[in-house]
Amino acid sequence: MNVKLQQPIETYFDATNNQDPKRFISIFDEDSIVLDEGQELVGLEKIMVWGEKNHFEANIKLEVVKAINEDSTTIVTAKVDGDFDKTGLPDPLLLDYHFTVTKGLVSKLEILLA
Repeated sequence: MNVKLQQPIETYFDATNNQDPKRFISIFDEDSIVLDEGQELVGLEKIMVWGEKNHFEANIKLEVVKAINEDSTTIVTAKVDGDFDKTGLPDPLLLDYHFTVTKGLVSKLEILLA
């Protein structure tokens, strides 16, 4: 890994891997934006619903492969596994998580195929 992850980003991966929804949502600002699979989710309530469905119900496991800083964004590439339909997805499934952290909280997260 190229850079040390900021605390909220490290917590994102740890909370996901350890099935901890309370810690997961604690890293987001109340007006945070998450962009994933063509959806734009704004605010803690929508992000929590997304997290429950896409992380915790699917028992997602994220293995950080690399991380780089670009301007005000930290891009973390992670290998993704879990209990979800993998039909048509690359193996291994690598996703890029583009984090913007403001005042110690994630203000924006965009998830893209690596």
